[in-house]
Amino acid sequence: MKKIAIVGLGLMGGSFAKAFIEYSDNIVYGYDIDEKTKKSAKNFGIKIIEDKNELKNMDLTIICLNPLTIKKFVGENYKYLSKTVMEISGVKNNLYPYIKKLSEKYSFVYKSIHPMAGREVYGFESSLKDLYINASMIYVDDLDDEEISLFKKIGFDKFVKASPKKHDEMISFTSQLCHVISNAYVLNQKSIYHDGFSAGSLKDMTRVSKIDENLWSELFLLNKDFLIEDINTMMENLEELKNDLKNNDVDKLKAQLKKGNDTRKKMW
Repeated sequence: MKKIAIVGLGLMGGSFAKAFIEYSDNIVYGYDIDEKTKKSAKNFGIKIIEDKNELKNMDLTIICLNPLTIKKFVGENYKYLSKTVMEISGVKNNLYPYIKKLSEKYSFVYKSIHPMAGREVYGFESSLKDLYINASMIYVDDLDDEEISLFKKIGFDKFVKASPKKHDEMISFTSQLCHVISNAYVLNQKSIYHDGFSAGSLKDMTRVSKIDENLWSELFLLNKDFLIEDINTMMENLEELKNDLKNNDVDKLKAQLKKGNDTRKKMW
């Protein structure tokens, strides 16, 4: 039985806390600055940390805050941290070297992870004990057998190792670009007149435009080089389709549509 602290009890942190309570025999602690969140978490069975000195007594601390807030939290509180510290930031290049250097200087074990799960809502009230069922976890630093077993208990079934650079390069395409495209799509003025003209395609296309603009603008800017590169590729593909239409080039149009269809078949 271990003491696990979750710093930041929003969607992701709250889901970790609820899952550890439901699916493991570990004692779960939570640290958050929001009074309403702390009250809700306490009612759920999470032990609330009021004094950051308590973090020293934890076996594992998982920091579930926005990237720049994670950086600030570790920079201000490294002396309070437990032996093993993980963070779940959606970008790594900006964050990882900074915390790695602190961990080497102040002798705590730092492991960077990124759970590939989420919802279009946020906050502790939106967190779910089953959020991580069948989810993939990306990790930068090797996880030991005990840590992998712990995460498997709460639902993770795929573990993928990646350098900070590789992580950010791929997340730009698999996550961030999807939100960018959905946002650009829904900004068409026809969106407000869709009723009666729409079905599943529109819902699928607009689902991930529902985001926390504070978090995602931070993620986009911290990963802007890879994201701009992927946006440029998307624009090139759209331009090619537009030219096929303008030129009534049915052969090229069919070829590109088939290429897209064939590519997707290889993906899933």
